[in-house]
Amino acid sequence: MIQIKNIYFKYEDELILKNVNLKINDGSYISIIGANGSGKTTLAKHLNALLLPTKGSVIVDDIDTKKDQFNVRKKVGFVFQNPEDQLVYSIIEEDVAFGLENLGMKTEEMKTKVNGILKELNIEYLAKNNINMLSAGQKQLTALAGILVMNPKYIVFDEPTTLLDSKNKANIMKIIKKLNKKSKIGIILVTNLLNDIKYAENVVVMGNGKIIFDDKKSKLNDKILKKAGLDA
Repeated sequence: MIQIKNIYFKYEDELILKNVNLKINDGSYISIIGANGSGKTTLAKHLNALLLPTKGSVIVDDIDTKKDQFNVRKKVGFVFQNPEDQLVYSIIEEDVAFGLENLGMKTEEMKTKVNGILKELNIEYLAKNNINMLSAGQKQLTALAGILVMNPKYIVFDEPTTLLDSKNKANIMKIIKKLNKKSKIGIILVTNLLNDIKYAENVVVMGNGKIIFDDKKSKLNDKILKKAGLDA
């Protein structure tokens, strides 16, 4: 379980998050939605210690993010809106292996894990390719492979469909659903697109740095969306 307890986050002199409380259960699929500037991505970056709260705490499976960022990030993967922000090496299989190399894994075991993840995402044929030659959808799958190979318990997706065409949007949403249902990975999907929340069980709506709704998707209504500045 991820527990967010009374967190505030200040950037320079601006208070971005204001007394946010949230629980994310193991294996759940939630969407955090809100208009641009609502604080949703700032909140998401607290889940794997990319940001640390100014006040309050974030606890991931009994680990305080302020005390142990390394083990928090092993549990919570983060897929950025622009995959190029997290791709390190120029060759796909080398990039996917990056995290395992840092853990000191033996070469043969590492190759087996990398090949298995690439096959699972149907991009094993790209293993030797240069990342600069990939489409936006292929880059995103490469970034996701680099997260999955670390065997995370939760994955945060920050606006994963923004840079994709309709075919790749449908593909990544299907993959995210499969990771949740088949692999039992907890999914936190951050978006301002209502079409992206179709597979989520619960929805968290952000507005002005606060949570204004946290409940089953079926209870979300036009009044709440309007309050959040989102089109119904």
